[in-house]
Amino acid sequence: MKKKKDIKSATSELTYKNYTPKAGDFDFLKNNETEVDKNYSSQNYWKDTLTRFFKNKMAVIALVVILIIVLLAIFGPMMNSYAYDEVNSSEANFAPRIPGLEWLPMFDGSEDVFGNKYELTGKLDVYYWFGSDHLGRDIWTRTWQGTRISLIISLFAVAIDMVIGMSYGLISGFFGGKVDSIMSRFEEIINSIPTLVIVTLLMMVLKPGLGTIIVALMITGWIGMSRISRAQMFKLKEQEFVLVSRTLGAGNMRLIFKDILPNIIGQLITNTMFSIPNAIFTEAFLSFVGLGIPAPEASLGSLISDAYSKSFLTHPYQILPPLIVLGLLMLSFNILADGLRDALDPRLKQV
Repeated sequence: MKKKKDIKSATSELTYKNYTPKAGDFDFLKNNETEVDKNYSSQNYWKDTLTRFFKNKMAVIALVVILIIVLLAIFGPMMNSYAYDEVNSSEANFAPRIPGLEWLPMFDGSEDVFGNKYELTGKLDVYYWFGSDHLGRDIWTRTWQGTRISLIISLFAVAIDMVIGMSYGLISGFFGGKVDSIMSRFEEIINSIPTLVIVTLLMMVLKPGLGTIIVALMITGWIGMSRISRAQMFKLKEQEFVLVSRTLGAGNMRLIFKDILPNIIGQLITNTMFSIPNAIFTEAFLSFVGLGIPAPEASLGSLISDAYSKSFLTHPYQILPPLIVLGLLMLSFNILADGLRDALDPRLKQV
């Protein structure tokens, strides 16, 4: 056995010493000759996020529903000749009637108790797609006009979250100590005051309307985002990449907004999406109790309130359009937020 090992060792040493390299020994392999594990191949973060998001069918459906509602809110009031504040008492409480769909019982303009008012009044050339309210105003136009208000509220909620809440929480968590203690106590004082009380007090100073609701959101709507961004800052501010950047001379603002913020932007976007339905519901609730958008302006909350108080028992169809749109908006934004959370969180990536 010893002689065989010595012979093998000598042969391999001889082969190694006497080997002369050839021209093709160090050529690069072609792409089709390499084997790369696709699960662990380097990908762009946002491209990978979009890929995982579009695999979530429910989130994609929710996004499509939101886009359809946005388009209808933009173009819906212009799709017929009625204005949202146009009053026609002679056409009050007309049931839904849609041209081309009159063969369907729900869209032929008839009611079980009151009959077909289009035929009774001789107005067969009049169409109200969602019906008319107790003042003869077109519910289709007012529904999409009210949806505009809700979407404007959602845009302001996003801006307030990303500008006020995110900055406040990041600064509080980064500096810590007395700065964090003072900022946290101020945040707790504001959060302890109910939104309804704040809006009621604002009504004594400002006129009821969209501006008052936006001011109320600016006072209390950023608390949730502030707490999440503060907690994320505490997790990351002592990480190695932050210490390296600080050693190289980076200032505080650069550390906060250039080094740390990009690493938590996914969680912040997800929380922002969850805050949108809360803002929409807040506006609808305030309008429902009479502290929101004043007449003749329309919002989803005021439309639901009017239909509930004036014609719910006699003409229940009037409450359905704003109620359905409000429900779809809140449900779709929540499902979209869930989909974004799953797509943006690297720990949920399936390999």
